[in-house]
Amino acid sequence: MIKENSIVDISVIIPTRNEEKFIENCIKSLLNCRSIDSDKFNVQFIIVDGMSTDKTIEIINEKFEDLNLKIFKNPNLYQSYAMNIGIENSKYKKDNSIIIRADAHSIYPKDYIFECWQAIIDSSGGNAGSIQRAVGTSYFTKVIADVMNSGYAMGGVNYRKIKSDPLDSDKYLETDTVYLGCWRTLDLLEHSGFNEEFQINEDYELNIRLRKSGKKVILITDLIVDYFVRSSLFGLIKQFFRYGLWKTKTLSVHPESLKLRQLAPVLFVLFILSIVISNIMIQGNFLIFLNSFFGFISILWLLLIVLICSKSSSITSIFLIPFIVLSMHISWGMGFLYGLFRWLSGGWNKQ
Repeated sequence: MIKENSIVDISVIIPTRNEEKFIENCIKSLLNCRSIDSDKFNVQFIIVDGMSTDKTIEIINEKFEDLNLKIFKNPNLYQSYAMNIGIENSKYKKDNSIIIRADAHSIYPKDYIFECWQAIIDSSGGNAGSIQRAVGTSYFTKVIADVMNSGYAMGGVNYRKIKSDPLDSDKYLETDTVYLGCWRTLDLLEHSGFNEEFQINEDYELNIRLRKSGKKVILITDLIVDYFVRSSLFGLIKQFFRYGLWKTKTLSVHPESLKLRQLAPVLFVLFILSIVISNIMIQGNFLIFLNSFFGFISILWLLLIVLICSKSSSITSIFLIPFIVLSMHISWGMGFLYGLFRWLSGGWNKQ
């Protein structure tokens, strides 16, 4: 149990790989925290770099040479390895020690480190994390951000829900997962850190193990982190394909973790395939019936697009939103189906 009046040791772990555009602002935003200057906190920063080929490490060394900071290489590239390297090399491993994960692709609100620590104390949680607010820097990426910030498009995930009522007093919400996270170091060591078999979804898998052990995963509902979305359509499609793919890996280890909302993209892909196949192979009145049913489902999908467009930041985004939603849902669903085939045809392995 953390004692509120004791000196708290905090290790902030930042996995990086080719983050020269974001790393300086990321670290600067984390420094905007009263815990850094408090005599009650010892804070170290651990950069674990996935063999960057740009100026990421050069910028860190130049801009933050006076910071209590360590840099380690991660030849395995993936974030599960990066986090475990950071945990292993943290110099703080006492009862009151804390690990905070920070994404280099994000900007953090004032007092982020302090708020994470406070949430662990107040909630007695096993993990405390924030809301993710998607941010774009161009017209195209702003449309992507609008879609990702929409509860209609992303299945109502709690860590994407920004409070609409400022008078809502529920600061902490128990949930299944959060964006990033803050843990007691001893809890992470007890659970052997992150599962290195996971290239993606490693945070969700850890949260499952924490909840199975009786610990809570806590969302800090008024702590909002800005996350910069992928800058290209190909990058977005690849990202969501991998999300769907590695969800099946999670299910192969924790089959009870499946949520109905996660099947929506899969059903959508199967719906599209069934339209194509039925119109090739079936004729007559039954085909008319099927196409009528398909038409009804299509109307529901269009209503979803209308709801997303109604919350968008620009009226002109209505032309791109359907395309973005299709890209995200189809790539996630295809990734899931490929992962399901991979699982059923011989299991998962680290590749």
